[in-house]
Amino acid sequence: MNRALIVVIVAIAIAARAVVGLGLEGRVHFPDSRQYIKIAHNIRAGDGPGLNESAVAARPPGYPYFLAAIFSVFGSSSDAPPLLAVRLAQALLGGLLCLVIYLTGKKLYSHAVGLVAAALVALDPFLTYFSGLVLSEALFALVLAAAMLSLLHAQDGNVRWAAAAGALLGAAAMVRASTLLMIPPVAAAWMLLRWKKPRSIQQGAAVLLLAAAVMIPWAWRNYKLTGSPVFTTLSAGASLYEATYPGADGGPAIDKIKWPEETESMGEAEKDAYLRRRALEFIRQDPLRILSLAFVKLRRFWSIFPNFSEYRRPVVMAVSALYMVPMLVCIAAGIIIRRKTLGAAAILLVPAIYFTGLHMVFVGSIRYRAPVMPLLAVFAGAAVVAFARRAFGSARRDDEDDSDVETIA
Repeated sequence: MNRALIVVIVAIAIAARAVVGLGLEGRVHFPDSRQYIKIAHNIRAGDGPGLNESAVAARPPGYPYFLAAIFSVFGSSSDAPPLLAVRLAQALLGGLLCLVIYLTGKKLYSHAVGLVAAALVALDPFLTYFSGLVLSEALFALVLAAAMLSLLHAQDGNVRWAAAAGALLGAAAMVRASTLLMIPPVAAAWMLLRWKKPRSIQQGAAVLLLAAAVMIPWAWRNYKLTGSPVFTTLSAGASLYEATYPGADGGPAIDKIKWPEETESMGEAEKDAYLRRRALEFIRQDPLRILSLAFVKLRRFWSIFPNFSEYRRPVVMAVSALYMVPMLVCIAAGIIIRRKTLGAAAILLVPAIYFTGLHMVFVGSIRYRAPVMPLLAVFAGAAVVAFARRAFGSARRDDEDDSDVETIA
């Protein structure tokens, strides 16, 4: 029965995302999408994963290689890449994500929690929408969830699972560069939560070493091209400038900014360093403005409605609210209900905490929140199952079917 239900849930997730993908066919909404497509064509042409000769480390290589692989299978030209194939592939990734979340909920709590969590991910309107865009969210959400599931499997002291988690976190950084700074906190949190358990130090070291092993080839390539061992990208300066310049409003503005003229003659590394210095100057000059912007970014990150005015149609806002309000309530309730075993699940909170803090510094957007929501859906699933049992008068206690829970605190 459980197998049949998860198959249905996965099928619903794929179908919903495919329908959205079909509806978005022919449209490229974001400047990021155009860059990803351009880099993918450069990869296919044998020019490597750079945007152009003056921007060789503009984006991490994970998602462009994903696109290049699809373009290679289905054929493409720079004028008409097979974006429908990309969208359908990302719909499949959404189905796989539901399966990973089911396994995560099952590992932590029960089959029922896993099923409910997977269903919540399948119905997530934001993830469904982003799966239909040429953006890295679908791929990143899957890799991140798989990394966290690997860590949960490493609870018994298995260093191989910890190594797998490290490799997946390294891969996640190759899809979304901002993941890089999350890897040490994840390893530290893992060792802290498991300090009484055997092999905790070895497992934390395995996470760090395997993550580094995945990223080193990219860093070495960048070192040969730029003279610096860039582990992710040389766009952090531009992103920080975007988040702090005098006209910043807390949201994305990369295509609206009038960049300093002096950067036009700079090399990629020099430009990155210069924009970073300018951003730090903005912060020092008006720290109260930056503090105020941080709370604007926090609101944008956790908004229950789309932030862009063009998406604030009544139907879209109603669907957003109908999903997000109960979801946030259930996440909070699940954390409270399962507080006795929170040590085992606390690692799932680290990405949400990390990306929330990060995007109070950089720009805030629902787009950056979407990939961490599947992990939080596990807590929501635990709450829904607990509420259902109490509502229907189940004689079983909420934790009677949780024999597979292994508390690591």
